[in-house]
Amino acid sequence: MTPLLELRGLTRSYGSLTAVDQVDLAITRGERHALIGPNGAGKSTLFATVAGTLRASGGSILLNGQDVTALPEAERARRGMVRTYQHSSLFLDCSVLDNVALAVQRVHRVAHRCDRAARRFRRTEAEARRHLDSVGLSGRTRDKAAALSHGERRQLEVAMVLAAEPALVMFDEPTAGMSAAETERFVALLERLPEELTILVVEHDLDVVFRLAGRVTVLHLGRVLASGPPQEIRADEEVRRAYLGAARTEDLFTEAGGPG
Repeated sequence: MTPLLELRGLTRSYGSLTAVDQVDLAITRGERHALIGPNGAGKSTLFATVAGTLRASGGSILLNGQDVTALPEAERARRGMVRTYQHSSLFLDCSVLDNVALAVQRVHRVAHRCDRAARRFRRTEAEARRHLDSVGLSGRTRDKAAALSHGERRQLEVAMVLAAEPALVMFDEPTAGMSAAETERFVALLERLPEELTILVVEHDLDVVFRLAGRVTVLHLGRVLASGPPQEIRADEEVRRAYLGAARTEDLFTEAGGPG
């Protein structure tokens, strides 16, 4: 089976500094894959390079078997690769419903403007409401996005992502800044996403990682240190050593459900 996303020797350098170094990775359709590593491992750089925010210095990125290495971020999104950002990217002065309706309109190539209520189109409104219901925001449709809590804004982003009809969603530190209750609701939401939707997540919370991911890739100094099922990653001594100095390694992995 052709991987939905495949990285072949992907490299990103800044002058003499190589932040991502010859990374090979294959993610199959429907997989839940997490990318972790200590601070400075190259996770954010790899993520941005795959998404198209940064240009690769070497190697290639294949989406559904097609080379997208040279394509801009917007074109990758049109081909089904959609990302979220660490900080919410919403139209705060628009209603919750209009935020999602605008995303629906974009997919169907309909003119979209916040000052012309998108919900006036019945098909658009129906689709937007369906996505909002799927993320638990059906009761907030008329509220401004600015009135939502941090966790609710993340839920709204997921609704907008679903409206884009993606094949691959890349979540960048999605639970950062959330309370324990918000994190629980958000993780439960991600667990309910359609099985055919492929997810790549960069996440610092290992409890979230080991709960969501079917496979985990660990980066260290820009290279892949380990990749495999969560139980193998939790037990990997090299992974534990890589986290030394960044956290209390034993506590870190024990609290996340690994062996003590």
